[in-house]
Formats: sequence, structure tokens, C-alpha cells
Amino acid sequence: MIINKNWDLQNAFDAINAVYYPGGLQSGPQRNRKIESWGQLVGKEQAIAQLDSLLQEHGTLSKLSKAIRMSPRSINQLRIFFESLPDQFELTTQSKNYQFVEGKKCLLEEDLTHEFKEVKGLSPTNSIQNQVDEYIIAFLNSSGGSIFWGICDDGVVKCLKLNTNQKDEINKVINAKINVIQPSIDPTKIRIIFHLVLGVESGFVLEVNVPKSNNPKLFFNSSGKTWVRVNGCKQKLQGLALQDYIIERMQPSY
Repeated sequence: MIINKNWDLQNAFDAINAVYYPGGLQSGPQRNRKIESWGQLVGKEQAIAQLDSLLQEHGTLSKLSKAIRMSPRSINQLRIFFESLPDQFELTTQSKNYQFVEGKKCLLEEDLTHEFKEVKGLSPTNSIQNQVDEYIIAFLNSSGGSIFWGICDDGVVKCLKLNTNQKDEINKVINAKINVIQPSIDPTKIRIIFHLVLGVESGFVLEVNVPKSNNPKLFFNSSGKTWVRVNGCKQKLQGLALQDYIIERMQPSY
């Protein structure tokens, strides 16, 4: 039986109970495993929220037990299973007070979890807006990490000169890009940090820190495009490469 990740928990019980008889010696445990598989697909937060919602809707554990044809003990075990699932997002690094000096090479290196971007042109806001969702998605689909705007590819700091209004505008455009990523994510999970640069008045390095996602689903932008990190670089996935990547990514879930 194929589990539909778009089911809510009630739909999952209805569909799975129709195939696996809840009271059977063999089908009952199989039904429970299928419900657990649904929880793995939708993730810890949604699975627990859906279970709480059903309990609230029915009022008592006993009434919920009768409605979904699962014993109170099994419902409690299901909650324990859902709570044991990994958090959807996992911070890869804690916030650090980096010491950046204009014209000097920083101590960081570009790798799987660090990306440097030099901002060219007269509008840093536009430059960031044009690419930020691609890098956020690439990190979400990989191991998480940080994009640093204001550092050249060779690691030399070439800061952004920003006033308060420009910083606010950059915050707005980044959050606007985050809000249209699919599947949707809590924008507060993406940290936007302006690091002061020594030697330049109102000089900053902008860090956009992206957590690691423990969800097997891929993330896409509003146009249905997606990216990953490969050998420290952002790579677009499409066609057969996208298909193969999805199959490989989903394999551990089975």
C-alpha cells in the first residue's frame, strides 16, 4: 500500500484501516506500522499536531480509540513513536561572532556548508534577492550551512555598505523568498545575521544560515526548480538527475 504524504491523520486511518483490518492478529500490527510510515513521511511536528488535533476533536482518549479503532495503549505508543522522530530542522552551527576585516582573508573556507558571494553592482538588495532562494534551497536539500555575502571566492572580505533602511529591505526580500519555498517552512528557522566589518563604517558581511532538514522531501522555489550542494557548489537538479536524486534520497525511508 502506498502512503499519501498529503493525507491528514484521519485520512490516513480511514485509508489504512480499509486495507489492514485493525483487530487482526497480523493486519493490526501491519496497520500500526503503516500509520508510523505516514508519520515518517509528514514529519515529527505535523504528526504530533495531527494526533493532538484528533484527540481534541473527540474529547477523550477513549472516544478517539473507538473512532480510529486503535486501543488507548497503541495510541500512546504511536505518540511515543512520533516524538522519537527527528526534528524537521537541525542547526548545523551556532551563531558566531566572526571577526571580518575589510581587504583581509577571512578564516573560513568555501566547502560543503559555506558559500562566499561577492556583491557586484549598485544594489546589494537586488543582487541578494536574485539568488538567495537558490542557495537556501540547495542547503535545505543537503547538509545545511551558511551563505556569506560580502566575501570574495578567494576568502577576501569585500563588505556591503548598508544603512538601516537597506538592512531592513534585505531582511524583507529574503523573508519574501523563504515564504514561497515549497513545502513551506517556518521563516524563523533561517537566520539572517549582519556581521560588522572592521575598517569600514557601516560595513557588513551578511550571513544567511540555513538548518539541515531531516525531512526526505526535496524543497523547490515558486517556479518548481530545485538545487543541491555538490562538492561545495550549488547544482540545479532537473530531468533524470532530479529523478535519480529523489529515488536515492527516499531510499532510507523504506
